[in-house]
Amino acid sequence: MQPKLIITFERLSESDFLVKAGTICAALTGNPLYQEPWIAQVPSLETLNTAYTTYQDAYRAALTKDTNKTALRDTLRTALTALLKQLAPYLELIAQGDLSILVTTGYDLRHDIVHNSGVDPLPAPDGFQVSHGTLTGTLTVQVIRLTGAGSYDVQTTQGDPGVEANWQHVLSSKNASHILLSGLTPGQIYWIRLRAIGGNGNGAWTDPLSIIVN
Repeated sequence: MQPKLIITFERLSESDFLVKAGTICAALTGNPLYQEPWIAQVPSLETLNTAYTTYQDAYRAALTKDTNKTALRDTLRTALTALLKQLAPYLELIAQGDLSILVTTGYDLRHDIVHNSGVDPLPAPDGFQVSHGTLTGTLTVQVIRLTGAGSYDVQTTQGDPGVEANWQHVLSSKNASHILLSGLTPGQIYWIRLRAIGGNGNGAWTDPLSIIVN
């Protein structure tokens, strides 16, 4: 089965959806692999960026907990979600199953993972996401389960993520989803990365993600 873009945006929290939509808009802007004009049957990049900016403004306004502003935010989120879903099949069509093209869209990916029967280390898991936990000072980490992985290592840093010595091991998990990081300092920025551990040792790290802890 060819790689597919994940479009289940309804599962994302409000803040995570804001980040994901912004990531997609930024990734497609000036993307040489998806040059405009796009076909008329899908929303243009200008339409997408306008919808995102409008939603972003409504998101910020709704932080006051005003019910009318919250209702407007929700309506604009639904409209932006529809545009993102409408665009996804076109992006997949252009990519023709090429993972190196799809990863430039900003969307998360899902695809069948081939069993690792060789001696090479495991690749970085797909679908790496970090979201706020239900309790203050917590984060939830997840990836798509990787065949051949016996466990997953998670590391964090509040320093420069490009300096290897800054990374610290936080925990190892048998699960690929609902990995809970706790005891973090609210209001601080953390970088997080994850790798799979298999029969051939340590796998490749995911690209690090940053998030402000609630």
